[in-house]
Amino acid sequence: MLIKRSTFASVAAAGVLLTGSGAAVAADGAPADGAAATVKAGPSKQAKYQRLYQLTRSTTTSVKDWRHTRELAKSGIDRWGFIWSTDWCTKLADKPGGFDFRLSCARHDFGYRNYKKMMGKEAFRHSKHERRVDKAFLFDMNNQCAVQPHKTDAERRQCRKTAKAYYDRVSG
Repeated sequence: MLIKRSTFASVAAAGVLLTGSGAAVAADGAPADGAAATVKAGPSKQAKYQRLYQLTRSTTTSVKDWRHTRELAKSGIDRWGFIWSTDWCTKLADKPGGFDFRLSCARHDFGYRNYKKMMGKEAFRHSKHERRVDKAFLFDMNNQCAVQPHKTDAERRQCRKTAKAYYDRVSG
């Protein structure tokens, strides 16, 4: 059986392994219902904290990893049991000046909702995790300002000012 590297990575990220016969089994040895099976036995709390940390950093790799993990969860492959709901940019414009901040807001919601669930609201407030998630939010928005095609330098400067204003509202 030929398995593409991307398929193997997706299945492995979900905690599903393929046996020599091609049958899927969960990392804990339980039978899995194909590649889209949800693993019942979740990871340890420490492993979940580490994964959450990896998905909420201010790096391009973290953004790509978060998007990939989100797509897996949307397709039913969710080893981690994270909260993926979002209200996008809440009371702020989702696309100021044509720059789309929705995924930046969704990743920010992801970090806040999951850390609050794991740590409790009070422990999360003013923690290093809250500051890191807020900084990742600014990183994501600034990246969006930089990569949007067909925008002028003046529009990009305005985008960065708007991103900083959004950051100031959520991190204040």
